[in-house]
Amino acid sequence: MSTSARTAHSPSEDRISAETYESDRLARRLELLEESIAEGERALRGFVDPRSGEVVPPARGGHREQVLSNLAIERALVERIRRTGPSRS
Repeated sequence: MSTSARTAHSPSEDRISAETYESDRLARRLELLEESIAEGERALRGFVDPRSGEVVPPARGGHREQVLSNLAIERALVERIRRTGPSRS
C-alpha cells in the first residue's frame, strides 16, 4: 500500500473492533472445524483419492477410535461456537 493510500482515510477506519475481530476469529474457527469434521467422516466411510484414483479404505482399529474421538470433540466445539458465538448471517 502506498503512503498516499494509507493517509487517504482516517486511522479509525483501519481499526477493527474487538467484536468484529472475535466474530471473524470464531467464524474462521467454525469453518476449519467443519472442514475437519468432513475429513473425519470421509475417513470413517473410506473414499477415492482424487489425485491417484486409489480407494482409501475406511479407518479401522485405533485409527477409527481416534477419528471418532476427534469428531465428538469437534462437533461439541462447533455446537458451542454456534450457541455462544456471534451470528454471521
